[in-house]
Amino acid sequence: MNEQVFQRVLQTLAERRDADEREEQRRLREVLDKCPEVGTLMEERRNAVLGSVYGAFSTPVVDDLPERVETWNAQIRAQLIKNGFPEDYLEPVFQCSLCEDTGFTGSSRKALCSCAKALYAQLVEAEGGFDEDQTFERFDLNVFPEEPVSENGVTQRQLMQVIRRRCEEFAEALPHPAQKTLLLYGGSGLGKTYLLRCIHERARRRGVPALCVTANQLIRTARKATFSRDQSELDDLYETELLLIDDLGTEPLIENVTVEELFNLINERQNDGMCTVLSTNLNLSELKRRYTERVVSRLLDRQHCQALHFLGRDIR
Repeated sequence: MNEQVFQRVLQTLAERRDADEREEQRRLREVLDKCPEVGTLMEERRNAVLGSVYGAFSTPVVDDLPERVETWNAQIRAQLIKNGFPEDYLEPVFQCSLCEDTGFTGSSRKALCSCAKALYAQLVEAEGGFDEDQTFERFDLNVFPEEPVSENGVTQRQLMQVIRRRCEEFAEALPHPAQKTLLLYGGSGLGKTYLLRCIHERARRRGVPALCVTANQLIRTARKATFSRDQSELDDLYETELLLIDDLGTEPLIENVTVEELFNLINERQNDGMCTVLSTNLNLSELKRRYTERVVSRLLDRQHCQALHFLGRDIR
């Protein structure tokens, strides 16, 4: 994990907590301006709790304090509703309820929260200049011709309707689709990159940590890690919940790097239950010649992978 990017994540989370506190104070002022009775109830509750804490050192603890506090809470909720506020309007404000905007979950053993992982992925992608602007909602089937692409008469538009639905089903099932590897393959200009980015956008919208890279970026990172003997730069690619690799087959074939790294990445991500989407202009025979049977057998393992074959005329 890139330490500089991770520090930016922590800084962003700290800024969120500051914003949370400002919003809590704004809501409190708004309520007290409209309903001073809430302030009186809150003060009574506070004094009772503090009195119990201070008195515990010299007198027995008041056994009915929890019941009394709940009575004040109920009265405060009633006043909020009476004055047009939601009953939870004065509850703590968090953008992420799992970690309360700290970035970590768990009590004894801390783990990085999914919101922090997603933010980290977004910052990494921003540094790489990746701009997400393609969505399932904008996917236009009308750009595909009504020309048969198979012996049974299925048209290119009908095929793309099916492929689009399967890609969206995969995205909606994240991070637990039935098959966690998705291969989009076929000729150029058929919509593979567009749908890959649609999956990416939907994953990010649903809060699933995702990284999208080109195959060339992947191999550049792997080559740098190999020669520097520092594998930490590859950690993001192995650990992100969803990895999307675009344009497989356009990257340089570097001896002892390209094929080996691709196999290790696919194999380990499948073994770890991580989701991976790949797009390529190569057909299955070309994939085998370029990456060996060993790699392609992992990609086409039906237990782990769904392969979608794009057919038809280039629409670009």
